[in-house]
Amino acid sequence: MSFAVPSEKETPQTLWASQEELGGRILLTIPFGSKVENMQGFVSIMGSKEEELPVLTVCVEKPTGGAIVSTIVFPSAEKYVEFIQSASTDSLIHFFEGQVF
Repeated sequence: MSFAVPSEKETPQTLWASQEELGGRILLTIPFGSKVENMQGFVSIMGSKEEELPVLTVCVEKPTGGAIVSTIVFPSAEKYVEFIQSASTDSLIHFFEGQVF
């Protein structure tokens, strides 16, 4: 299940504070590498294998204030891992081909 919603009251910082209290983890900030207090958006994940379902959140600040928030609720930890493995495989095939790490 997924949904997207505009929020007039939430900012990336206030939404992140709520998620952090629930054990959320930031995967990246927008602009990339920005500090939480300066971010204009973020991608995060909540949940764990033992607890809640994985919830991937993308939050981007609106120029007029507030934020646009999109979430994907994965039906199981296995489906989340499958998604991450697919993204990793795609990145290796299409973005890192021939590079040595």
